[in-house]
Amino acid sequence: MRNVKNSHKVLQKIIIYDKLCLSETLPITLPISRVYQIGGEMLLTIKDIARISGYAVSTVSRALNDHPDINPETKKRICRIVEEYNYSPNRNARFLKQSSGKNVLLIVKGNANLFFTPILEQIQSSAGKKGLSVTVSYISENDNEITEAVRICEEMKPMGIIFIGGNVCIFQRDFSKLSAPCVLCTAYAGKLGFANLSSVSVDDFQGGKAAATKLCKLGHRRIGILSGDNKSEGPFRERFSGICNALSEYGIDEAERFTEICEFSFRSAYEKAYKLISEHSDLTAVIAMSDIIAIGAVRAFSDMRLKIPDDISVIGFDGLELAKFYTPRITTLYQPVDKLADISVKKLVEMIENNDEASHILLEAEYVSGETTKKREI
Repeated sequence: MRNVKNSHKVLQKIIIYDKLCLSETLPITLPISRVYQIGGEMLLTIKDIARISGYAVSTVSRALNDHPDINPETKKRICRIVEEYNYSPNRNARFLKQSSGKNVLLIVKGNANLFFTPILEQIQSSAGKKGLSVTVSYISENDNEITEAVRICEEMKPMGIIFIGGNVCIFQRDFSKLSAPCVLCTAYAGKLGFANLSSVSVDDFQGGKAAATKLCKLGHRRIGILSGDNKSEGPFRERFSGICNALSEYGIDEAERFTEICEFSFRSAYEKAYKLISEHSDLTAVIAMSDIIAIGAVRAFSDMRLKIPDDISVIGFDGLELAKFYTPRITTLYQPVDKLADISVKKLVEMIENNDEASHILLEAEYVSGETTKKREI
């Protein structure tokens, strides 16, 4: 990706492709999936908007997607800056059709997922070093990423596609609609068997097992779990299986009984953590399937007058920057963001240029000690 010498000129080239873009005056507040064209002469990333506005990339993303948790004044300021630099909805995706042949599509599933932001930035950086421009589409957790990819591919012909996040069940059902080389980043697709689909992710089974094993070695036996959907194929299911495997090795077979399913948000985690401890007050530790869930849980336990980690230990997953600076600092399983991004780009380029076969790479999640776990006397 080229360096931007004049951000004022670049910002005049913001291109937002919207499937409900019916007029050149479409309000920016419509909560529709959007694509930011950052290839060729219209090189732009969401970081450029963030740099000018002074807000974080994730905040700008939420403002542009009309996320409900964005402060109205913050959104107003960001929208004012976008308008100041001639924000222009692109009804017919004319510029997408004119984009460089070295363009790849990046679909981010979950525009409020803090874990995806550094991966997105690193993929853009890595792709730029290889002479590729990147078109980014943000969709919600409930959208179908394959449908979105097919829709955009009708307007442009990307050399390949990288998905950040994704529902493996959706891939299993719908991926055959795509013929371009693709890489699924952060989820394992090795069981699907598509010739044009590679994947790069951490070994979620190993990560879940490492978290549970650590707590057991610290003397914990009454361990609760705050999980995402662990019934459908995907990272949460793999982590849950790893946790159960480790617990069974220590003679603990009650994982299902002490599990609450929550959404990927602070509020949902708070509510489910509160419910979990209210119903099982003898739990001494909780494994959260993400750092976001862990932080929500820690706040709930604190409000219940529980001391962390004296009364209850908490382990998260992901290794978010936020978790490092939260008080108390979250003990977590770190996902190597730069490696996930760089390997995804490298693999996609190999599939495009060398016609390499699909492959599925698992990286190891690293245990990072924080201030939310403690040895418990048995």
